[in-house]
Amino acid sequence: MEERNTHIPQENTASTQRVKPQRFDVFCWCYLFFACALSLVMLATRWNAFLPVAVVLAIPPAVLILVAVLRRNRMPGLLWGAYLVLILSTLLFHFAFGADGVGKRLWWNAVLTAVPVGLAVLVRFIKIESKGKKLASALCVVLMSGTALVYLLFMSLRAIPTVERLWKGHDDYLDALAKSKPEEDSPNVLFILMDDLAYADISAYSYMQEGKATINTPNIDSIAENGIYMENFYASAPVCSPSRFTALTGRYASRGYLDNVVFPTVVDGDTFSPTHFLNPYQFLHNVDGILGDEITVAEALQALGYSTACVGKWNLGDYGEYLPTNQGFDYFYGSYYVNDMTPYDWVEEVDGQATRVRSHEDNLDQSDSTRIFTQKINEQINRALDGGEKFFMYYATPWPHYPIFSDNGGGGQGDTTDDTYIDCIEEFDRGLGEILQNLKDRGVYEDTLIVFTSDNGPGREGVAGSLRGRKNTTFEGGMKVPALISYPNGGVGQGSAVADSPLPIYDENGNLLRYGSTKKITSSAMLQDLFPTILHYVMGEDYLLPTDRIIDGVSLKTLLSGQVAADMRVHGELYYMKGGKIQGLQMPVSTPDGIYDYKFYDNVHSENSAFIDQFYKDYLFNLDKDPAEGYNVAKANAEVLAQMKARLAEARTEMRENRRGILDKP
Repeated sequence: MEERNTHIPQENTASTQRVKPQRFDVFCWCYLFFACALSLVMLATRWNAFLPVAVVLAIPPAVLILVAVLRRNRMPGLLWGAYLVLILSTLLFHFAFGADGVGKRLWWNAVLTAVPVGLAVLVRFIKIESKGKKLASALCVVLMSGTALVYLLFMSLRAIPTVERLWKGHDDYLDALAKSKPEEDSPNVLFILMDDLAYADISAYSYMQEGKATINTPNIDSIAENGIYMENFYASAPVCSPSRFTALTGRYASRGYLDNVVFPTVVDGDTFSPTHFLNPYQFLHNVDGILGDEITVAEALQALGYSTACVGKWNLGDYGEYLPTNQGFDYFYGSYYVNDMTPYDWVEEVDGQATRVRSHEDNLDQSDSTRIFTQKINEQINRALDGGEKFFMYYATPWPHYPIFSDNGGGGQGDTTDDTYIDCIEEFDRGLGEILQNLKDRGVYEDTLIVFTSDNGPGREGVAGSLRGRKNTTFEGGMKVPALISYPNGGVGQGSAVADSPLPIYDENGNLLRYGSTKKITSSAMLQDLFPTILHYVMGEDYLLPTDRIIDGVSLKTLLSGQVAADMRVHGELYYMKGGKIQGLQMPVSTPDGIYDYKFYDNVHSENSAFIDQFYKDYLFNLDKDPAEGYNVAKANAEVLAQMKARLAEARTEMRENRRGILDKP
């Protein structure tokens, strides 16, 4: 009995030992199959978001190989195969679909891949016959995991976009412009775009009483003098990159799949950016910025013979087709990124070739930014005028985006005693005064179309007045921005259909300098309107727009001239977009009491931290009576609610079915 009892457990133990390897082998087969399937899907879809997944999934096989080597003196060939499939398919993806040429970045991936692959080959052919060889194999497997992790951290995720391209229409349009001519008296153009400037941050829009503005901006305010002041002008998104896309192209950013802020993609050498994983997971179709086949106002004016320059913040991509000098600018000076990103380098770029002029370390103190950017804008204006050319200057200042810097004390870098939000804006205003004075000294101020606005509402600081919400919300405070436009010789603000409004101009200390006049325009408009408006002023009444794609903007020239009523509605509807989706819309609706601009959300996330888990349903506001969005009038306006709900559903369907806004060919 004792022998039988002893024998039975031994048989069970042997059986267990046979079963466990079988289960492990099944797991290995499944993992290899999954690795092959993922690799095929990755190569078939060409979606760069699969690349980090593939490399991450290569690490568990290496860990399991290590366990097998240490416990069983065994090399699981199936797991070894899965590891190689995942790593090598990632390398193949880069060579087949990488957006970079066969140069430093592609070879960077090849070098990163060679180490783990070489170790994998080495460990496979080490015969595990002694303790020393077992330890050598184990060390190689550990290095396989470690080098795969290094590959994950430093790999390039740049891939060729898979969107339907519009190159033919792009090229045909620019060729047509090159064959036409601007008006003989066409204006120079100075476009100033602030970063996170709130609706009430400049004294002309102050929510306080006259002469009591918190921030005094006499030079910014002066743009509206004998020009126009827009009460209801909107950014096209509550964050920067999508708004900048729209300002340059006249199209909602979702048409270019640019749904959020563009992050750095740099991964080589000393400019490693931990954010390079973000773009593949927030943009579809491998988009990394403003696509090259989009048409920018800079490209249009460049084709018409203008000298074009961008100074300041780009934030629309950092390589290849996304670079500013591949988007119509002859010259760029500034950063590709936001001033709180890593790396925050500055470059000087000509013809797609960038030279770094300040490193991230140099820019840890950004106190002299306004001084340098002001100088560069004036240099480019003077260069164009000295060459007998009209100019388009895009001054995309990084201010007042956080972190805040200024040099009001004149101490330059290292002097941060005055780095406040107020000082930052007032210093920018003084720098703008130097630019405006340069235009006057060169005799071209009255022949220059000047547009001043912001890319979205306030971030950490800043005041949106009575408006609800801030940056990253589509409530009015996140998207309504100041807009001042001047062009003395172009008729801006000179028509009699809009009454003159007094415009007090105060100095930096709040003392009244003078009284001027302006035209207050109350009609709603948005950043996309700048593209057709600028072309209208430059080319005259027969101005050309692209015919292969939807341009969402409309020309504001008649409105800006004061030849029609200040509240003449130029849009059937305006969309409040976030993350590539239409959250709400504004549109004029006829009611028994008159025509009002209503704003509608069917489902919007609360901006109130006390109700952060809540969504508001069927939110309807009469913006003419309630610009602060304080009172939902949905229950009292059932017909308006139904009309706007139907239009919102139609707009979402239209955007989903033709997101790029491609027009049928004639």
